[in-house]
Amino acid sequence: MGRITSNVGLITGLPITDTVDKLIQVAGAPRDLLTSRNQGLQQQQLAINSLSTRLLSLRFDLSKLNVSGPFQAREVTSQDEDVLTTSLSSGGNPPLGSFKIKPVLTASSQQLISQRFDTLDDIQGTGSLSFGFGGFVDKGISLSELNSGSGVARGEIRITDLAGNSAVIDLSLARTVDDVINVINSDTRINITATVDGDTFVLTDDIGGASTLTVQEVNGGTTAVDLGLDGISTTASTVAGGDVFSLHADTKLSTLNDYNGVRITDDTTNIDDLTISLLDNTSAGVDLSGSTTLGDVVDAINNDTDFTGKLTAAISADGNRLELTDLTAGAGTFAVTNGITGSAADDLGLTTTAAGGVITGSRITSGLRDTLVSSLQGGDGIVLGSIDITDRAGGGPDTVDLSPAETLSEVVDLINNSTAEVTASINAARNGISVLDTSGGTGNLVIASGDGTSDALGITLNVAQDSSVGSSLGRQTLSEATLLSSLNGGQGITASDIKITDSDGATDSIDLNTSGSEAKTIGDVIDAINASTKVSVIASINDAGDGIFLTNTATGSATLGVSDINGTLAADLNLTRGSEIVDINGQDTQVINGTSSYAIDLTDIDGSSQSISLASLNDGAGIDASDIRITDSRGGINNNGVTVIDLNGADAGITTIGQLVDVINGRASTGANVTASINSSGTGILLTDNAGGTENLLVEDVNGTAAADLKILSTETMTTSIDGIGLFTAQSASQGALEAVANKINELDAGVSASAFFDGVGFRLSLVVDQTGSANAILLDPGTSGFEFTETSSARDALLVLGEQGIAGSGILISSPTNEFDQVISGVDLSVVAASATSVDVSVTQTDSEIVSLVEDFVDSYNALRSDLDGLTDFNEADLTTGLLFGTNEALRVDTELSRLVTDRYTGVGSFESLEEIGLSVDGEGKLQFDVAQLKEAFAEDAKSLQALFVESDGGIVAKFDSAIESLAGADNGLLTNRNDSLQATIDINQDRIDRFNESLDRQREVLLLQFFQLEQVIAGLQSSQTALSALQPLAPLVSTSR
Repeated sequence: MGRITSNVGLITGLPITDTVDKLIQVAGAPRDLLTSRNQGLQQQQLAINSLSTRLLSLRFDLSKLNVSGPFQAREVTSQDEDVLTTSLSSGGNPPLGSFKIKPVLTASSQQLISQRFDTLDDIQGTGSLSFGFGGFVDKGISLSELNSGSGVARGEIRITDLAGNSAVIDLSLARTVDDVINVINSDTRINITATVDGDTFVLTDDIGGASTLTVQEVNGGTTAVDLGLDGISTTASTVAGGDVFSLHADTKLSTLNDYNGVRITDDTTNIDDLTISLLDNTSAGVDLSGSTTLGDVVDAINNDTDFTGKLTAAISADGNRLELTDLTAGAGTFAVTNGITGSAADDLGLTTTAAGGVITGSRITSGLRDTLVSSLQGGDGIVLGSIDITDRAGGGPDTVDLSPAETLSEVVDLINNSTAEVTASINAARNGISVLDTSGGTGNLVIASGDGTSDALGITLNVAQDSSVGSSLGRQTLSEATLLSSLNGGQGITASDIKITDSDGATDSIDLNTSGSEAKTIGDVIDAINASTKVSVIASINDAGDGIFLTNTATGSATLGVSDINGTLAADLNLTRGSEIVDINGQDTQVINGTSSYAIDLTDIDGSSQSISLASLNDGAGIDASDIRITDSRGGINNNGVTVIDLNGADAGITTIGQLVDVINGRASTGANVTASINSSGTGILLTDNAGGTENLLVEDVNGTAAADLKILSTETMTTSIDGIGLFTAQSASQGALEAVANKINELDAGVSASAFFDGVGFRLSLVVDQTGSANAILLDPGTSGFEFTETSSARDALLVLGEQGIAGSGILISSPTNEFDQVISGVDLSVVAASATSVDVSVTQTDSEIVSLVEDFVDSYNALRSDLDGLTDFNEADLTTGLLFGTNEALRVDTELSRLVTDRYTGVGSFESLEEIGLSVDGEGKLQFDVAQLKEAFAEDAKSLQALFVESDGGIVAKFDSAIESLAGADNGLLTNRNDSLQATIDINQDRIDRFNESLDRQREVLLLQFFQLEQVIAGLQSSQTALSALQPLAPLVSTSR
């Protein structure tokens, strides 16, 4: 059907579209009325939603006041922040009060410097320089382990030597046996040396005299008693105190076996950690799960129902081992073995052979300052036999039977009790034994054995010298029982997942931190790795007993590797280092050794001028990285006799004088026929022409100043050699060699930073441990390298005393490997800045800053709601206009509820019963006025009542506001929510009617347009007919011509 396609009729010229539009507009008046009505409803809806939003915002701000935190907010201050700084822990809520805290020591890291090196030959040593963390064979135990776990009372003792000299020794800061010894021995007022012998302290007078060696308490303390030294009064030059250490029921299993502990598994399938067989053939397992002390182990054995009346376990009389007694009889074998998993029987020393129905366990504690023989050689121990000693005067050989010795000090004592004139002691490196000849003879000092004992102890010798330094005996520092929490200098290692790739390229993610079954020990990590069926890798403790050892058993050519997935465990255990190839049973095998011991081979350290780095030249400015062209006496014809050194390109790897010399000489056959060497004065590079040509030896800078910086740039003088004299000093070679040693140490990334420095006379090597704390002391063994080191800073924990009262020993001594303390006052972090001679007052007080801020937010939110409500209900008398919600029930309800809430009384919640009492008053416009000072006063007067006013669940401000807001704007049945829904329903109905109106009008439009189309057609027809009629011509009348 045709229709009008033009706004104006082509025939009639009528404005058809405008006419139709006006007709439709008239017909659409009811629709427009509905649309206008909907727009008004939508504006009301926006206003309703605006009020709802404001109410919910008010509820949110009030919710911050519905917790105890703001009313119990704390502020912590330090009386002297130059000594001790304080801060609140995240989420901390410390107790109110003032605390006296005395920072007595700051944490420090160990620093050592070598002897001075003055000439080139001084540093050309041999052997190796070894270091590692832990492994000291004479490390003293904690004083807390003495006296059956009761420890030692902090305080002072008075010592008087045989010469009558007296000194009060302050031991209030001593935490270990080493501390006690060091404090006594460092006191220069008395001539006393303190040592230990087994489980006792020993005092030796070094000078002698006619007086009496005495030890007394000071200020009524018990420090001397606890050290076993009380009551000493003797004219003898050496006196031993009482026995102050032995195993006891509360001895922690983690401290046994020189702190290598006892491996107890939590295997839920194979639960028994011990299997015990009795003479009557009774055999049963004992589950030690949950045991943490020696008493727990003894109780677990004695309370096992399978052995009731048949077996007893106890700590032995000597206090160094366990003892099991079989109460049965028969032909069976009394023995203890490990369970299917773990090594508890071995670790508890119970796998010894029974005698007379008694198993006397092997020694599982070494004493105050000693090492078990079983802990040596990485935990494999040493089977001791006999050694033969011949002193330099020819005395001997004396055969010394060392087999009874269970500790290293017992080995030393047996040697010292021999008839040979020698003295054995712990060596200077504190990792082995040294033997000193005291005979005065000139022959060879001979120490030997037929059973390998002297070799195992590292003291075999047959030379004309006075001493055997003794090699490292390798005290074990890590076992499967080692807790992850005890590693990393005592700060612990967090269990996390690691990824292992074997040589076949197979990978597996080892889950070590699943909630509830997190790895807690090194053994747990090893077991998890060995349980993998996806990679061919075996984990174990390494031979040195100081790390995990991974052995690749796959046959592929890929690289064995370990990486961290979501933590740092692999890196912390030194397992992310590159693999190496070692021979295992005649087979080259990839391994990763997570050792914490390191060694620098000094045999390949260049101690000549060639080791000087290019970067150190020209007073540390180095040389320009540019090109040098060397042309020999052939003149470079046809490019013969030319060498180019590209220091910023292909030759950028040249970093030392020696490397540069080697490159020049290496290209002599194909380039410039020149020999490079160090000149006779040892101060520069000498270039000598060997080409035999007629031209000058020429050295040029191509695109920089490298040749000039090396002092070998050619001059106009005729020459066949160029001497870069004065480029460096002869002493710089020492610096270069030391730098090479330092670089090798730093490349290990071992937690030790090394550097070489000039002290004004010569050069020294400096070693600085990266982390502070006493647990991060390094065991440094120079061996035969010729290095000697002096400690300039010790590895030291930070110490502070809580509650110090000005008397030595008062208060509680607390330590930290860093200067940070987080458990001294709950919820407070402390940081020691410097030591102080007096206590610092740390005050924890209530602070009103948070509550003031939150109340301000509440007031702002309430007043914003009030402002919006006023605007929405406003009546303008001037132009007779009203707000969108003027006169509505909803607005009236909101206004009424708000007014009631802020003026209401809140009874029964405390001493405050209204908002006005705490500084919140209502002004003439219904808004809140906030008197901050009054709120602060209320907080100071009664913070608990202020909290109750807001927080009380039944009648508090927050509860009442929340209830009112829920009734007004709640999502389920709130007044405003319902009104919004009602408006939306009306809008939707109206919109439906509008849509139907539009459809009807669209149809009317089509009809009207069609009618106009038809009109145009009719008129067009009429006009056509008119035109046709107009074209007709009149006919002449017909006239006859005949008459």
